[in-house]
Amino acid sequence: MKVYKKIMNGMAAVEKLTLLLSMLLILVLTVGNVFSRKVIHRSWSFTEELVVAVFVLTTLLAAALACREGELVSLTIFTEKLPKKLQKPSQILITLLSLIFTVILFKYGMDKVLIQLANGKHTFVLNWPEWIFWSFVPIGAGCMILHLIEHCIDVCVNTKEKEDR
Repeated sequence: MKVYKKIMNGMAAVEKLTLLLSMLLILVLTVGNVFSRKVIHRSWSFTEELVVAVFVLTTLLAAALACREGELVSLTIFTEKLPKKLQKPSQILITLLSLIFTVILFKYGMDKVLIQLANGKHTFVLNWPEWIFWSFVPIGAGCMILHLIEHCIDVCVNTKEKEDR
């Protein structure tokens, strides 16, 4: 269990670093494009493609980190009103339903990546293979799956520890 937690902590650190670099990239590209349009009167046409793709990665990685803490789809207004004995099972049910959704997202993301690889399509402005940008969906969904499983294990272990007391 300790090895698993160390691996997940390392993965979370990599995700946080990726989020930091992604947000900096989005900031630099967006501000640079605005500056270029207003001052130099030339638009950076590639920024839209890149910013949208990186924003997808950022959104999914941030959602994965939220899953790690059990903060993603969590309507506590209902679960807090449940009796104590039902709160943990409801948390596990919510986590399992989120896991099912995320597995579906991963599957369809991988299908899209494989289709893009087979078609050999490229982006309009950058002329990069589209599968590169579409790969952000299964990468983010994969991180979400791992963090949802981690959260479910944490909930189950904490439940057992509290029952032993």
